[in-house]
Amino acid sequence: MENKKAENNKKINIKIIFPSALAAILSLTLIWTYLIFIPRKTENAATDNGQKFALLNPARKLIAQKDLIINIQPLRNELNKFEGNQNISIYFEYLPTGANISINKDAQFWPASLLKVPVTMAVAKKIEKGEWKWDNKLVLMAGDKDEKFGTLYKEPTGSTFTIEELVRRSLKDSDNTANFILVRNLELKEIEEVYEHIGTGDFFSSAGDIGAKKYSANLRALYNSSYLNEGSSQKLLGYLSETEFSEYLKSGLPENIAFAHKIGIDEERKVYMDSGIVYASQRPYILTVMISGKEKKDAQEIMKNVSELAFGYVNNYSENQE
Repeated sequence: MENKKAENNKKINIKIIFPSALAAILSLTLIWTYLIFIPRKTENAATDNGQKFALLNPARKLIAQKDLIINIQPLRNELNKFEGNQNISIYFEYLPTGANISINKDAQFWPASLLKVPVTMAVAKKIEKGEWKWDNKLVLMAGDKDEKFGTLYKEPTGSTFTIEELVRRSLKDSDNTANFILVRNLELKEIEEVYEHIGTGDFFSSAGDIGAKKYSANLRALYNSSYLNEGSSQKLLGYLSETEFSEYLKSGLPENIAFAHKIGIDEERKVYMDSGIVYASQRPYILTVMISGKEKKDAQEIMKNVSELAFGYVNNYSENQE
């Protein structure tokens, strides 16, 4: 009798335990399925989404589509009026897309003060390598003095200046004396390394001249911070944006538009050049114009006209124009 009672209790316990155990197993199975399969599905979805646009330029996410200008043919048509005149060379490059225009691309010009940009790039690279510091001082020698541009030549021979001050004067004031101090303390190969990096190993013609398109590579390298680090590139472009030479390309721009640029003037040779980055709102571009054989006022008028055309097209561009 007792055995039968115990047996019945056992059956009752089994009936109670079995459904509970089954429920627990089902719960664990559901949890395990969620942990194993759901994350994989999510991960695959993320991967698929990433691969969906894998062939596109990732930088497009940083630029509004309306600012991705590739149709510059109307501007090219305007600038073509200078085509065939080997005394004028123009290079325009829309930085967000790389769309560009070259007018008389084979024309060559004496570079004058435009060379101060690659020189200061070589200086900045030397500092990045730890060989110099911005606050190191260099000595002014008698042979460094040049009266054509800048005022540093007025300082006594033997005076010392920090490297940063010399770079600032060289770019902002186009000070020849500051430039010569820097060049004297650099090795030629250090300047040549700049040319090699930006893809202009044959930077000059045999006569020492250069074209607008080739020179513009200096500005592209600074804008993209491809040769120098971000801090150095920003510093040099900052000094270039502070220059007060406003009678050339800058004269064709609104006053509130930043323009990091370098002029190159040799009035004896009648060479007038201006090259820089125009920071139009969300639409930056490079513009370089080189002119020879013209009177100063004529060169200024041409540059103003070219600058107005370029800015007007970029600033007013809309997809409806296409």
